[in-house]
Amino acid sequence: MTRTLETQLNESLDEAEALQSGYAPQGRRELRGLRRLGLTLVEPIHGTFVRRRIWKGLNPAERSLWLMRAVTKKHPRWRFCGASAAVAFGLPVTWGLLTHVFVATPPGTKGRSASGVSRHHFNDAEEAQVDGLRLTSLWRTVFDCLAEFPGPDGLAIADRALQMSRSSARSLVEYVRTVHRGRRGSRRALAVAALADGRAESGGESIARHVMHELGFATPELQVWIEDPVEPGKWFRVDFLWLLPDGSIVIGELDGRQKSTRPELMGGRDAVRVLQDERLRESHLTALRPAIVRFDYQTARDPKRLETLLESFGVPRRRHDPAPPLETFVTRAELMNVDGWRVLVTDELLA
Repeated sequence: MTRTLETQLNESLDEAEALQSGYAPQGRRELRGLRRLGLTLVEPIHGTFVRRRIWKGLNPAERSLWLMRAVTKKHPRWRFCGASAAVAFGLPVTWGLLTHVFVATPPGTKGRSASGVSRHHFNDAEEAQVDGLRLTSLWRTVFDCLAEFPGPDGLAIADRALQMSRSSARSLVEYVRTVHRGRRGSRRALAVAALADGRAESGGESIARHVMHELGFATPELQVWIEDPVEPGKWFRVDFLWLLPDGSIVIGELDGRQKSTRPELMGGRDAVRVLQDERLRESHLTALRPAIVRFDYQTARDPKRLETLLESFGVPRRRHDPAPPLETFVTRAELMNVDGWRVLVTDELLA
């Protein structure tokens, strides 16, 4: 390879990196030249290259976006679907599901799935654009994920979509029931949609809640505000709360990196301050004499471990299947003392 070509290719890679994109070569000469650069590059999908040191520093969601931007430059008419579209919308896709770049093409379109690219043929005129990427519409993307993903991973998608759109679980159920009636995976999608709740703050919380449901535990109230028993007028919020018939409470807390890395959850604090505040909050909450069960993401995904843990802390089982979701969504849930008795009070809005 000539020095001129090598310089040109490195400049092209630099330009692509500045746009957070892989590079798709222009013609066979560039393709051969890039492949001659050998171990300095990776070719995650056929004909798309990223410098190895850059690729190693990207998480799976970021890798998907880099590849999608490169594919879009080469195939501007392609639409992304499924897990790829979900990532572009900012939905929490479990990294293990990001196995390909997923592309939607009309039935009868020539071309097959290739290494790293999975084609799905269907007619759906609605589409969206996010940062220059053509995607299936938000709700079509949600349906595809609910129909294809394992239940816990699908619920993470549904919860975040409701949060983003300020919609109710009922509206999602009706969308799946009417628009996608009879399609493959629609029953699975309906079952997951009925459990959706836009108050979940992270994909891990949604996954844990689905596993709890499968294990038969009572549905917890989410993101409940509790007045600080030590400093009245100050409020804390907990991930999960169960109010037992005798007035006692069980608090569930998912320990995850997001609480000390996502700016919207940190409130302007640094990671050390977040951890200090967490310890202080829990020490004050113990004045209520609750059972506080903490678990991590790995436990949330492990039904046996989670079941043993929740049982040991007295989390109740549900007696009946949950009622169908209403046309409202909960904006705030508070634990209050009324006449010496603890009650859960919720504010609901019509979606």
